[in-house]
Amino acid sequence: MTYNKKQSIIVGIIIFLSTIILTVGAMFLYKKNYGDMLCIGVLCGFFSLFLTFSFYYELMHKVFEYDNAEHLYRFLIVYEISLVLSLLYPFSERSGWMFVALCVSLSLFSNSTVSVFASTGLIGLTTLLSGQPDVKTFIVHFLSAMIAITLFRSIDEYFKVSFSIFMSVVALFVLETAGFIFLENKELSFEQFIMPIVNVAINTIVLFWILKYFNDTIANRYRNKYLELNDQEYHALAKLKEVSKEEYLRSIHTAYLAERIALACGCNVDMAKNLAYYHRIKKSFDFDHDAMVNFVKENNFPPEAAETVVEFSDKTAPLIKKEACIVYLSDKLISSIMQIFAADNQKKVDYGELIDTLLDKHYIKNALGDSDMTQRDLRNVREIMKRETLYYDFLR
Repeated sequence: MTYNKKQSIIVGIIIFLSTIILTVGAMFLYKKNYGDMLCIGVLCGFFSLFLTFSFYYELMHKVFEYDNAEHLYRFLIVYEISLVLSLLYPFSERSGWMFVALCVSLSLFSNSTVSVFASTGLIGLTTLLSGQPDVKTFIVHFLSAMIAITLFRSIDEYFKVSFSIFMSVVALFVLETAGFIFLENKELSFEQFIMPIVNVAINTIVLFWILKYFNDTIANRYRNKYLELNDQEYHALAKLKEVSKEEYLRSIHTAYLAERIALACGCNVDMAKNLAYYHRIKKSFDFDHDAMVNFVKENNFPPEAAETVVEFSDKTAPLIKKEACIVYLSDKLISSIMQIFAADNQKKVDYGELIDTLLDKHYIKNALGDSDMTQRDLRNVREIMKRETLYYDFLR
């Protein structure tokens, strides 16, 4: 994933300078003595320096998640909000510090490595600036933040986050109860639990809001478009059916098989289905390259899907993406079976032998030579294809 170098330099400088300047301002706000200022200042300097280094390192190695590398100002805004809130938290009780939602936000808009480093530094600064800079305070918030970041590290296209939210706030409540109530009070009262309960409620609400925004604008922003394009009644597919029913059915059956394989291989199922539905468009409508480009633009294909469909239609382009390889293999099997039944509708076919023969052909292996497909993926392809043998009889 590419990133804007000029933008990255601006963001890195702002992160470095704002962390130092705002922390120095907070030390004067909380009237720290010179000894504390020196200690916090040195730690803040190292934190800001290596956070900036971590930010650049992850960018250069292209491991920012989703499209975060292309939208660095988005992370900058989240970080600056987190920094300001962290420096203001010492005004409130430590059981009310809302680090879970902040640290999850940092993770969603960058990646786990940057968010872990940023979260550790912010929690450390808040703890040092508070009137209770003890290890227990740091550990409670550090552990709750790391648990939350871990739970939200992998979010699939179905965006099932209820369990992660529940476990994150439960962990926060348990840790705050154990660290701030049970270890410090011989006698317990309901009032002692009010702030942890309020903190859990606020974190839950903020997490829901952040995740909804993240899902709608980043993670699954093209979900509805995929659903529209992958509808068999969509006008482009309906036109394909009018032009060539055989090509239409071939695409429908290919999409069914590609979906099953993509799920097993952990690929983008929506994109695999989309490519399977439209991989015969160029041939059916006799499009050239420019016509294919116009086709995906006119139908508002998601950017990655548009690129994949156009590349796949160019027979000289090598297969790289797993989704393209899956559609290629699915199409080869479906077309082979359809040809067999076209010649003899009642012929008995050993599907397992046919699949093995197809996947072991030399030209198939050459076509996948430069792709991202692994041997494990190919084993999954073979297994799923053989598991769907009952479906193939529908091709008669």
